[in-house]
Amino acid sequence: MSKTWAQCLDTLKDTIPLAEYSVWIHPLKVIEDQHTLTLLAPNTQVKNYLGKNLKTQIKNAVVQHNKNLKIFISLAPDTSPDKPNYKKHSTPLFEDYTFDNLVLGGANQMAYAATKQIAENIHGSPYNPFIIYGGSGLGKTHLMQAAGHLAKAKNPNLKVMYVPLMDFVRNITSSLRHNSIESVKAFYQSADLLLVDDIHLIAGKEKSQEEFFHIFNFLFNGKKQIIFTCDQSPKKIKSLEERLKTRFSQGLNLHLTPPELEMRAAILLKKSQNEKININLTEDLALYIAGHITSNVRDLEGALLKLKAFVDFSKINQSFISKEVVETALGDLIKPIIKNIDVNDIQKEVAKHYALTVSDLSSKSRKQHLVLARQMAIYISHELSSLALSKIGKQFGNRDHTTVIHAIKKIEEKIENPDIKNDYDLIKLKLANL
Repeated sequence: MSKTWAQCLDTLKDTIPLAEYSVWIHPLKVIEDQHTLTLLAPNTQVKNYLGKNLKTQIKNAVVQHNKNLKIFISLAPDTSPDKPNYKKHSTPLFEDYTFDNLVLGGANQMAYAATKQIAENIHGSPYNPFIIYGGSGLGKTHLMQAAGHLAKAKNPNLKVMYVPLMDFVRNITSSLRHNSIESVKAFYQSADLLLVDDIHLIAGKEKSQEEFFHIFNFLFNGKKQIIFTCDQSPKKIKSLEERLKTRFSQGLNLHLTPPELEMRAAILLKKSQNEKININLTEDLALYIAGHITSNVRDLEGALLKLKAFVDFSKINQSFISKEVVETALGDLIKPIIKNIDVNDIQKEVAKHYALTVSDLSSKSRKQHLVLARQMAIYISHELSSLALSKIGKQFGNRDHTTVIHAIKKIEEKIENPDIKNDYDLIKLKLANL
């Protein structure tokens, strides 16, 4: 580095904001001879910004230390003898990860709305950066890439760049080996929409954090949109520089939670119709599987593939996929419903299912629909709680144990009715997920 430019840098650090210095001054290379000082910008955007916004400050700093030098701002030539192909680390968007293929529910409704709004307003969104965080397999990457697809559909000239974090790290490592760090930074800085998967993996990687900080500032100050996925709130990432935590927190951070029962069933039904799977799954079977596989979308997909393999290899007719077939195919995945469920929880779930209040179940009313609900609640309480019959009766308006026995027998008789059996199965599925 030239002596004059080193002195100018000290002056510029004191005269312009640190963020602006990091983004626009720090990347510059310099050539100095007897009469000129040539500043080499890594790309056109930097060159144009300097000429429009910082040329006066630079000129004043140079004059302060060497008033005989003329200043020129040019693009840096690419002189790397073995330039790495950075595009190989920019992964194409997955064609299935679109908003149309997304199943909506309470778990992802807000994240969906925010992601779609951002995709429709790339250069004017107030949510920058936007970070979707949560456990593995919840659809974070799907949402993020859906934003990329929609943004490209609205503006085909938009440069959308998707990169898993570890690919970014490999790029940084390669650029250090080839002495071409400015080229790799310019590559990422050219994005209009930067999508980074698993940003938490940058923790502890000091050089990658340093370069990512400069890339982030460049894009943010240029009003380019940045979307990340993360396995936890950025504030909780250990070994992450405070300056990155601060920048990650200045935008919108949304937590993605595991899908609820109905959403899991809807996911199963939608994915079962995918041409790669294409199995005949009924709504009842989807609810049954969803009631036992509660973790994430990825596990639901795995269960469907396992069911498909069993059906195909066993040469079972698609029209005859039954509960017994599902239990055989997914035996190691189907967990028994937990016993000793509190009667209060059972009453709440039964009342909710039949659109009643909990107090209705303990009342003296003999209305037919209310009697059925009360008997169902007593039957399930006997099956899933640890209470004796007399104590169950007390929970339902101080009824005696003979009334409880009568209710149990009535449901045993009625459960052959498909509608009542469906009520029973749905209530138990809800209780299994408490």
